[in-house]
Amino acid sequence: MAERRPTMRELIQRRRRFVGRRQEMAAFRENFAVPPEDAAHHFLFHVRGDAGVGKTTLLRQLENTAREHGALTASVDESVNSVPEVMAAISAQFAQAGHPLKSFDKLLATYRQRRHEADSAAQQPAAPQPSEGGAGGPQPSASSAFAARAGLIGLGMVPGVGALAGAAEPDRVAQAADRARAKLSARLRSHDDVDLVISPLDALTPAFLKDVGEVAASVPWVVWFFDTYERTGPLLDLWLRDVMFEGRYGSLPANAVVTLAGQGTLAPRCWADYADLVVDLPLVPFTETEARQLLTAKGVADEQVIEVVLRLTGGLPVLVSMLAEARPTTPEAVGDPSGTAVERFLKWVSDETHRSVALAAALPRRLDEDVFAAAVGEEAAELYGWLRSLPFAADSSGRCRYHQVVRTAMLRLQRNQSPQAWRARHLRLAEAFARWQRQIEETLEGDEKWEHERWLDYRLEEAYHRLCATPEEALREELRAYVCAYIDYASASWEHRWRQMLVEAGRDSGSGSVAAWGDRLIAESTRSDLVDNATRLLDEVGSDERAVAMALGLRGMVRGDMNELEGALADAERALELDADCVRALAARGSVYLDRELYEQALESFDRAVTLDPDFPWPLARRGETYRLLGRYEESLADLDRSFDLHESAWTVGTRAQVHHAMEDYEKALADFGRAVEITPEWSWIYAERARTYRFLGRHEEALADCDRALELGADYAAFGRVHALRNLDRYEEAISAADGCLASHPDDQGVLAERGEAYRMTDRFQEALADFGRAIEIEPSYVFALVCRGQTHKHIGLLGEALADFDAAASASPDDVWVLANRGALRLRRGDDEAALADLDRALGLHPDSLFALEARARCHRLAGRYAEAATDIERAAALNGQDLDIAFEYAMLVSRTAGLPEARERWIAFEALLEEQADQWDHQARVAAPIVSRAALGDGDGAERLVAELTATRPYWEIVDDVIRALDDLDRCPGADPTPLAALRAPLAELRARLDHGRAPLG
Repeated sequence: MAERRPTMRELIQRRRRFVGRRQEMAAFRENFAVPPEDAAHHFLFHVRGDAGVGKTTLLRQLENTAREHGALTASVDESVNSVPEVMAAISAQFAQAGHPLKSFDKLLATYRQRRHEADSAAQQPAAPQPSEGGAGGPQPSASSAFAARAGLIGLGMVPGVGALAGAAEPDRVAQAADRARAKLSARLRSHDDVDLVISPLDALTPAFLKDVGEVAASVPWVVWFFDTYERTGPLLDLWLRDVMFEGRYGSLPANAVVTLAGQGTLAPRCWADYADLVVDLPLVPFTETEARQLLTAKGVADEQVIEVVLRLTGGLPVLVSMLAEARPTTPEAVGDPSGTAVERFLKWVSDETHRSVALAAALPRRLDEDVFAAAVGEEAAELYGWLRSLPFAADSSGRCRYHQVVRTAMLRLQRNQSPQAWRARHLRLAEAFARWQRQIEETLEGDEKWEHERWLDYRLEEAYHRLCATPEEALREELRAYVCAYIDYASASWEHRWRQMLVEAGRDSGSGSVAAWGDRLIAESTRSDLVDNATRLLDEVGSDERAVAMALGLRGMVRGDMNELEGALADAERALELDADCVRALAARGSVYLDRELYEQALESFDRAVTLDPDFPWPLARRGETYRLLGRYEESLADLDRSFDLHESAWTVGTRAQVHHAMEDYEKALADFGRAVEITPEWSWIYAERARTYRFLGRHEEALADCDRALELGADYAAFGRVHALRNLDRYEEAISAADGCLASHPDDQGVLAERGEAYRMTDRFQEALADFGRAIEIEPSYVFALVCRGQTHKHIGLLGEALADFDAAASASPDDVWVLANRGALRLRRGDDEAALADLDRALGLHPDSLFALEARARCHRLAGRYAEAATDIERAAALNGQDLDIAFEYAMLVSRTAGLPEARERWIAFEALLEEQADQWDHQARVAAPIVSRAALGDGDGAERLVAELTATRPYWEIVDDVIRALDDLDRCPGADPTPLAALRAPLAELRARLDHGRAPLG
């Protein structure tokens, strides 16, 4: 049966119900006529404007428009306090419309249950509780997880930012503050359950988007609306951006449209890269024509009345609408334009009791029946239903709130008319909220109230009303409670609401100092901000010694992170004079000692802090770092494991990865670095450190990817790792180019200089290589890598004395370095100093029995000395370790040729040539030509060997290549079954080439 089309009269009535905003409505409506695949289609609208300009009303009309186009819609406002709540609200509205998100709802239910279990697990036995609020508020317990304010994720857990991180991921900050993490792994059913509680967005969002995508396939459009986005934006910005544009969790379906409505512009730090995709719909007050149209639609036709309304409202839609609702017929009915706006709003309320109730009900920020009764008195409590019908009272599920413009005007009127009545009414409301808190506490144990949402709500509202009643006195008490309790107990999402409450209380009470504190804390985003605010806290908390000590301890921790070590230590010592058991101060002092490399003193402070509060993750993590620097790795792991169990910090698990790396447990190191990336995916330090582990494993592609990511995130120090990876991937020109870029801004980076020198060496640009190695060694004379590489370069071009001097210097700087000893042993062997060569190679293999380079070199040393059994032992061990190594295969063939004769070694030489063909990229071009000269000669192919000699000569090779071929041919000449005539013919042109190189001692190229 076809759907009935609306009549003309119905359509006209619809249009008359909403006046103005035709341009905005048209832009939104016309978007549904453009398919998502069309570049002209828009996915994100942003309605913005001052309070009272009509954003909410427009949003409702846009939702009606979306539904007229068959859209499945959902809307949320500032009543949501987290991303999971947003997803839950959208899912509930979809279900009401007959489109449930079944899989998501099931996972959400599991999340809520596991979160409840986690909260229960985190509770400690009941402890005596001092009086509520202020400095006499709850004392931090041993289990308190140190969640800090906006900008703080567990003080000291983020190197590079240290104690701070931007409020970029509010939900992750909130999770970091949750003390239930301490016992999750032991209490929950599985690792998946732990992940669900620790990182709900990572678990819930993909399931949510999958279900939304399935629902979207059955409807023309899916449209979401976010009202009062100026309040929810800090919580939702990154998640919404990731969902819409960056695909971190999946993606919204193409037929989804999102509309945001708030007072200001969108946060540039989040949305700047996508500004071209946002349709900006700024709203301004009604034009005179639009205001007249609305008044006419409401039946207000008298011109004088219209003039009065226009002058009074300034075109602000909420005021025009409210005055129009009374349908005044004379100017007098509107009232004196010089009177208060409140009188306009209540002009049509003739009953004095009702007027008083409407004014009193403006005092609470939100209303339900209980709050209403506390505000107006039990005798007027039955008027709640009447109040909900008023045009400025937005009603939702039994609760309501005044329009902000109306409430602000009513608050100002009451504050100015009777300051004493204002104070008394707010104190009465504060006592009601305090009473409701006590009732909840009777059902709880220990610190459970800090996880109880209703108790937290009541605590917030009690504070608001006390601040409105007695701003200066209550502010001091709130700041004492903040520094002594909120930082330790409250989740970051609650603290965000508390800071916003300070702003509102300051505005509503007319107290600039209260509002200023809220503004300062909300704006807190740098370590300097934290220090400034901690300094102000010291002035505010007065003579309360415990609060002063806590504030000093906080400032000391932040100063230490800022490398202001003198100031940090002074703060810590002063705090400890006031309170010898101030854990923050002990942690701050220990951190200063750690930074000064006074490890034993650092351990004393951390030990005391951990004894006082065994569940405070920060001193545990810092003590673990101290143990790491002392090489006490097992103790370090114990502390870092415990700290990470309490608080899953990227810094803690990253430091643990460094410990595993130092213990050469590289796979565990990589696992920990991977977990750190999951926790803080945009932290450059993790990628730079993980790249180092990849380098040790020879996984240079992965190292390069991590270095690129680290550089992208701003870690300039990762440039070295990137050059290193490119060089190890044989991408020498790219490595040189990358090094050039880095050295242009950091000309004295010896690591990059040495890496570029090595890239030059590998491309036979020896003079440039020597220049870079020389500069690196000039900067750091004991730089082993540069010394060895310069020695190898000298060896290539025949400057063997200079090469030995470099290797000697490297051995002095690092006497137990196997790489240094093996290189010097091989050089001494070339110079004919067999005894010294053998000593170096024995020493190297004593330190590292599986060093392939040392095994191959010692096998060669034994062979040349006629110690064939020892040579066979070494080369067989090397081949067993890596049968695909070309140098080992070559030496094995030479040994069999010398001991068994060339005919018997034939299979070895054929296998070597096959391996050379298979892994030709392991040697450079000159070596790939030189080695087959020997193998062809060994196999009796004199013509083939002569052709290769001619090719080698044409390449203008360096000295070492020519010398290696001549020495190998000399060795073949001494093998049983060798024919000296063709070998002599091969040696003649090579000897001539070597003489030319000896004369210049420099590459011909």
